[in-house]
Amino acid sequence: MILELALALAAGTAAQADTPMIERTDPVELRLSRENGTNVWTAGEWNGTFRVGGRSTRLFGVRSSDIARATLTVNGPGFEDGEVTIACDGGQLDFTIGFITFDHEDLSYVCTFERGGQPMDSGFELALSSSGFFSSLTRAERAGGVRHEGREVRFETQRLSGAALPTGRVPGYVIRSLNGTDIAGMDYRVMRPMFYLPHEGDPDREIALLTALILATFTDPANSGN
Repeated sequence: MILELALALAAGTAAQADTPMIERTDPVELRLSRENGTNVWTAGEWNGTFRVGGRSTRLFGVRSSDIARATLTVNGPGFEDGEVTIACDGGQLDFTIGFITFDHEDLSYVCTFERGGQPMDSGFELALSSSGFFSSLTRAERAGGVRHEGREVRFETQRLSGAALPTGRVPGYVIRSLNGTDIAGMDYRVMRPMFYLPHEGDPDREIALLTALILATFTDPANSGN
């Protein structure tokens, strides 16, 4: 009986892994708007505010680099303990450095998290592939990871819809558990980004939402002006 149960569970897990991620997640569209002079976002049951911008810096006193910046607030299911504030800026890789396999820029996109003014045991890191002559002809590579209250995921660029064209744009991201299973995604699409989140009750639903939100509001230089 125990053997039969184990075999059934293994078969179910294998079947789920063979099902495309989009077909076993909840699609949630991100909407950005402006209300009473404030930039706001909504995605299903979640909402918050956002500010995006950038700054220029010089690395080693030699070359300048444009760094995206953003501040986000998050409210909704899973955040009953208080609003979460996310601040993103240029920084150095920490916990994902061993995961990045491609040549990347010296500065990465790094986010910190707070609740009620107190730092959280959470972090976001995004590495951008080094720019060069061929960057406008081939897809720019992006990858990184997120830690959030005991959960951890990885993500990387991946097309989730549409035809593959040599535009150099970043089309979207797949979000994976540490064992390599695709659990969520973010598709930029043409009009509004679409999140693909684990079903309600899944322990990775909250971290997948945060990951998708940060990626969707990141001002990627590969997508600017395209």
